[in-house]
Amino acid sequence: MQCTIVIVTYNGRHHVQRCLEALERDLPPDVEVFAVDNGSTDGVPQLISDSFPSVRLIEVGRNLGFAAGSNLGIDSSESEIVLLLNSDVVVRPGFIREMLAPFAESPQIGAVAAALVYQRNPAIVASAGIEVYRNGLALDRSMGASIGELVDRCAVFGASGGAAAYRRRALVDVGNFPEPFFMYLEDVDLAWRLRLRGWETVLAANALAEHASSASAVEGSPFKRNLLARNRIWMLVRCLPSWFIARNWWRIALYDSLVIASSPMRKDGSSVRGRFEAVAAVRTRLAER
Repeated sequence: MQCTIVIVTYNGRHHVQRCLEALERDLPPDVEVFAVDNGSTDGVPQLISDSFPSVRLIEVGRNLGFAAGSNLGIDSSESEIVLLLNSDVVVRPGFIREMLAPFAESPQIGAVAAALVYQRNPAIVASAGIEVYRNGLALDRSMGASIGELVDRCAVFGASGGAAAYRRRALVDVGNFPEPFFMYLEDVDLAWRLRLRGWETVLAANALAEHASSASAVEGSPFKRNLLARNRIWMLVRCLPSWFIARNWWRIALYDSLVIASSPMRKDGSSVRGRFEAVAAVRTRLAER
């Protein structure tokens, strides 16, 4: 089964080096690696060219964001399977084999989620796919659980973009990541579209990788909170089926109202600004439903 691994890089030279070194040790001969560099200024392109000559480097020259950078890598490849990997992820031995195996079991499997653990505490799960709640909130599934609690090949709502494999035929069917999102929740948007079109997503619990969470944007930073707030609204507008909205509109509205009402106490203007930015472009997002 042909596979292309796509890694979007933006600075973080030490993370990129560890990521690619681990991949080299696990890489089957028929799997290629693309690195899409979003204008790094700390020597990432030079590192890849000098130390990892087998990696195909695509230099963008500016920061397109994770969504557009991933799409560029996806569209530059022709493999049947595309495996996306964050540049701050370090795979364990056998990772690629375990990620590819589920696709051979059923043609309806459109995506496979990896089991991400914390680099600082590798016995604890950081993400085992995506879980969606009735208020529209999407969170990493099984976060904080012990790695031994995960069930291999179980069905999940979607795959976290930190380490996810997609069948090209499924991506052709529903489209790639939404580029206006820039980064954050673009994987949830894609998970919704795959699910609505009947594609299945499963967890490869034995595909283990260590993740340095939020290495590209500091956890809790105003930048991240702004994008999460904006992209949440856009994702809901683009993807939520009418029946889901009819049953849960009040839960969705209550959640966002509470976030806005509590923002002064939390000194979190970014989450409010992000929601206003989302509303300003809501007509465009509605046209994309």
